[in-house]
Amino acid sequence: MNISDSFNTDTENDDEQEEKCFEPIFYFEHYKYEKIPSHHFNIGDSVALIDQEQLDEYLSKQNKTDEKPPLRLFYQSFGIILSIYPLLSIKFTYWPLSLTNSNYLNRQKLFRLERLPNFVTLNRSIDAFEKIINNKDLLLIKPFLNLSDNIDKDQLKNYAQDQIRNVENNLTDDNEYNHATLNNSQRQAIKNALENRLTLIQGPPGTGKTETSAWIIHLWLKKFFQEGQPILICAETHQAVDNLTRRLLQYRQYRLIRYGEPRTVAPDLHKYTLPTQIELLRREKQQSNSNTTTTTNKSLYGPPKPKEIREIISKCQILCMTCSGVGILEPDFKFPFILIDEASQITEPNILIPLVRITDQIVLLPPIIKMAEAKPLLERSFFQRLSENLNINSIMLDTQYRMHPSLIDFPSKVFYDGSLKTGIKPEQRPIPQEIKFINKQIPLMFVDVDQSYETIHGSSIYNRQQVELICQTIQTLLPRRQPNLSP
Repeated sequence: MNISDSFNTDTENDDEQEEKCFEPIFYFEHYKYEKIPSHHFNIGDSVALIDQEQLDEYLSKQNKTDEKPPLRLFYQSFGIILSIYPLLSIKFTYWPLSLTNSNYLNRQKLFRLERLPNFVTLNRSIDAFEKIINNKDLLLIKPFLNLSDNIDKDQLKNYAQDQIRNVENNLTDDNEYNHATLNNSQRQAIKNALENRLTLIQGPPGTGKTETSAWIIHLWLKKFFQEGQPILICAETHQAVDNLTRRLLQYRQYRLIRYGEPRTVAPDLHKYTLPTQIELLRREKQQSNSNTTTTTNKSLYGPPKPKEIREIISKCQILCMTCSGVGILEPDFKFPFILIDEASQITEPNILIPLVRITDQIVLLPPIIKMAEAKPLLERSFFQRLSENLNINSIMLDTQYRMHPSLIDFPSKVFYDGSLKTGIKPEQRPIPQEIKFINKQIPLMFVDVDQSYETIHGSSIYNRQQVELICQTIQTLLPRRQPNLSP
């Protein structure tokens, strides 16, 4: 691959550059093709750069019977992947050792990228385990990790199923809630989340899981919120957290922080990130300080101080971040309410990181997905074990509002014992006449896309031919449904 480079610096002032650590950013492109071939790298992955020529030279001098040397002996530098498409860009912690020669760009050189384990997440998971082991009050978690055999199971069930408050009358008198367009299963899920210590909610696609989550958070804030004690909202990946953050902001403009490094957060949410909020806080304090007549970049954009982080978080209502990201918070940060989205997709060590921060209530919202490649020992998720071992019935949102009623029959009968209902009528989802369905009463068709192939970018799979077919189908529907295609 060809390499170009730049430097990562945030300022042009000489006095500030002394405090900056220059971190080279390399852009990798294929020597022959316009686009990078398929790969399994993801944004945020830790990688090591290996001089392949140096490695090959070493191996050529070895006998076939010799033990292969560890690759770490040939690491040139360590970095973080910033982007994966169309170019692969990596920010390294220091200049690669074999590229110190100023003439390195005048010759082709073969390198190898090695993806490294995420040691940050691993260390945070280990910290969570240690807190569980050392904290006798974490009754909800210990038995499922086989960390203790001396816990009274009846006591544990009572703890998990404990109804810590009764909100029946409170909800009855709430006009806003009474006039909301919610079905019975959604209202039951919301009531449980307000009353019980632990709530498990399952929501097949289109059953209003987002709406239910938004109402749970809204009522938590409306009825129980205390300043300085924000609600924690978590998911496994940065993309999932971004999606959840957008959903919440569509409902109301909460005092919300999207915690995470700006490079891992979607651009449209940067104004909610901690660095942006700290900059606003500093500007506000400078403007209110009569002794300050000038504003310097150094004072506005310097590294956040622990005191500033505490102040920002204490002023927000909702803190959105990844499960592993919670481990970066100071140990004394606790949360009265935690909502974890897509809980069944989260690895068990990761889900423990936010759970050790809970002081009151937990809501787990998994999608209906089972990891086929999971080993038998880990086949049951933490969500499943909570449900089975504590005999807690998860609440299933049972009414879907997305697809044509005829499409719901199969999943309802096969997966949900016929319990999945539809909240819409056939006339609300008219079958498009522009597409010739085999059965004109059921808008479903399986299409074989000839000569298509998949391209892998990180954990995403891209199929250009399928994309083109989808675009053609949308263009076919556009004349009749301009400008709105939903649903």
